[in-house]
Amino acid sequence: MKQHLLDTLKFAQQFFRDHDLRYVACGGTVLGAVRHKGFIPWDDDIDIYMPRSDYNRLLDMNNLLRPQGYEMISVRDRGYYMPFAKLADLNTTIWEFERLPYVLGVYIDVFPLDEFDEPDAVITARQYRSHYFFDKYINAVSRYSLSFFWNSLLHADVHQCGLYVLNQWRRHRPERYLQAFLDFEQTYVGRSGPKAVCVTQWEGRIFQTEWFTDTIELPFEDTTVTVPRQYDSYLRLLYGDYMQLPPAEQRISHPHFFTDLTRRLSVDEIRALRHC
Repeated sequence: MKQHLLDTLKFAQQFFRDHDLRYVACGGTVLGAVRHKGFIPWDDDIDIYMPRSDYNRLLDMNNLLRPQGYEMISVRDRGYYMPFAKLADLNTTIWEFERLPYVLGVYIDVFPLDEFDEPDAVITARQYRSHYFFDKYINAVSRYSLSFFWNSLLHADVHQCGLYVLNQWRRHRPERYLQAFLDFEQTYVGRSGPKAVCVTQWEGRIFQTEWFTDTIELPFEDTTVTVPRQYDSYLRLLYGDYMQLPPAEQRISHPHFFTDLTRRLSVDEIRALRHC
């Protein structure tokens, strides 16, 4: 998995250079570069930020990416369940969550970074509002089984029961909820200011725009990765004492319902394999 991720990162870096697209590593990828000179041992993805204008350009480049074995996946793709994009390998298969039947490949998470000139409380409120809209869409594209409902009822899990009931009502109108999210997104896209925020990630974490315009290269496994020059300020805001390892029980990877690193399979093909 990590070798495929590295190959995808190297391809992405060259593609970004070729097409004058700006990017900077974020989250666990910056932490891994600083603390481990590569992947956090239990991590299994790569995260990057792109300024909104570059992010939008990249979403329109599938005609250039697909002949090279990669694709951009975003909310433009019916059934996709994240409010940010992924640059994915077309020759591998990942189905992450059983209740979300959508197939992609080994991927890099690509987050749009927006700028603001507003009080922190207003920006944070935008983040929560964005999640409110997108959570409705995720519920609408989820596929909960009847056994999920009965099991939730048996364990008196009111929250899970509520998810099932809402899903039965929302599953017929996912486009409506997605459009509400996209309409809200347009209320803040295109601004400029001293504060940089990924609206759909880490509510209340508000960065300085200058952190992402002034960058350096750090070693990452057998290559390098672009990170904020002021990575210490960035990582302390996210993680506090970031050089301290978390407790063992928190060292977990992302869930994968199904993975095949040799080919791209469809949802139906995976279901057939799992029922053999």
